[in-house]
Amino acid sequence: MKAERLIAILTILLNRKKATASYLAAHFGVSVRTIYRDVDALAGAGLPVFATQGRDGGFELVEGFTLSSQVLDTGEIQQILTGLRSLQAVQTSAILDSVIEKFTLALKQSEKHGIKSPQNHIFIELTPSRREKRIITALDDSIARGTVLEISYSDGLGHESTRKVEPLALVFMWQSWYTWAWCRLRGGFRLFKISRIHRAEISGDRREKIDVDLSEHPWTHEWDERPFERIVLIAERIAHSRLGEFFDSEHISELPGGKLRVEAFLPVDEWVISFIMSLPGSVRVIEPETMRTAISERSQALMRENEAESVAENP
Repeated sequence: MKAERLIAILTILLNRKKATASYLAAHFGVSVRTIYRDVDALAGAGLPVFATQGRDGGFELVEGFTLSSQVLDTGEIQQILTGLRSLQAVQTSAILDSVIEKFTLALKQSEKHGIKSPQNHIFIELTPSRREKRIITALDDSIARGTVLEISYSDGLGHESTRKVEPLALVFMWQSWYTWAWCRLRGGFRLFKISRIHRAEISGDRREKIDVDLSEHPWTHEWDERPFERIVLIAERIAHSRLGEFFDSEHISELPGGKLRVEAFLPVDEWVISFIMSLPGSVRVIEPETMRTAISERSQALMRENEAESVAENP
């Protein structure tokens, strides 16, 4: 990833004082042209990087420039390490390992000079299942190499399909991993939940040229553009912790007798229906009527299925 490589280049220049473009290109496995673009990016960010020509030439930082406590104190370095280590659970990267090693060394050097490093108390666990990690690795490789993937996917309604996609980003949100990709089946961008991707293989197709500014986080529009409805439900007190995971406190109020009233605006879809049906204790949906009807029909179908199974087992 470019951000990791920029930090690693800066760390190398801080430690080695000078490095040639050819050395950096070989170290990171990229072209010399890419290194020049990276150095331009560092300079554009305000870091005093300059190049010298000749036999002993190379890139270096202005003499006296260091990442002192005025720029990064030990607590900030510790937080950076926490974020980088969480990514190690998802992505195997020699560059990432190198950056972590350099920041860890920075902490040790600080300790040698009597600067105490605070004990880390923040941990980020992004570790997916082994199957999801294999899919994430395939998606990450596809993004890096510019390949087209053929995936087997099940949507929220359980409909299975085989699609050819061009992944552009990996996103962790709503407590799950997703990929933002151009879907050739639908002819548009889609946000695919990685736990629903059962297979991902490289196809022989070439990518189409798609220009997207990922810094705008375009995947958030998929959620924002869905129609929202007012949802009101009454749940038992036992469901409080589950409700608190997904609703802010202002959406939950306590009624006389201890039951909870939830009022919020959400898209009425399969996820919301499944979440409400998973709540412990009894739940009464006040509105919208469409969701109340859907949950009622789902419950009746489950009862009929289980009653039929019971009769079959005990004729």
